[in-house]
Amino acid sequence: MRSIILPALLCLAIALPSAAHAKKEKAPTPDDKLNCKQIAGRMQVRIMQIRGFADRKQSSGLARGIQSGLSATIGNLAHGEDPQGEYAADVKQLQGYNQRLVVMGCKSYDLNLELSRKEIDDVPTPTIPAPKKAKAPAASAPAQTP
Repeated sequence: MRSIILPALLCLAIALPSAAHAKKEKAPTPDDKLNCKQIAGRMQVRIMQIRGFADRKQSSGLARGIQSGLSATIGNLAHGEDPQGEYAADVKQLQGYNQRLVVMGCKSYDLNLELSRKEIDDVPTPTIPAPKKAKAPAASAPAQTP
């Protein structure tokens, strides 16, 4: 009886965190209902989080390998295993948000400029003006016949 309990508990310890993580990833995000101010706020926070990524000291390949092995064995979250990939995903998300601001007719960000700034007190702000809306053509006067 004892020989069955230990493997069963081990299986549960591995399966439960992995199932919870999978359920968390499948949850839909309510990004479609956000207005310009909310999107700009999310972008400000994300820009300030990833700003200066190239200057930060990264963990070694050995440390990332150990973390990867432990997360696969124990079922822990895999956050931090691929910092370059996470940075690229964050930049891609910022570009998507920025494009959405343009489509919605809001001010947008110059992402290259904002990500290259070094000062911690430098809060990102949308600097690219909103695209001008096309005016409806004026009603033409009826042609007069002589």
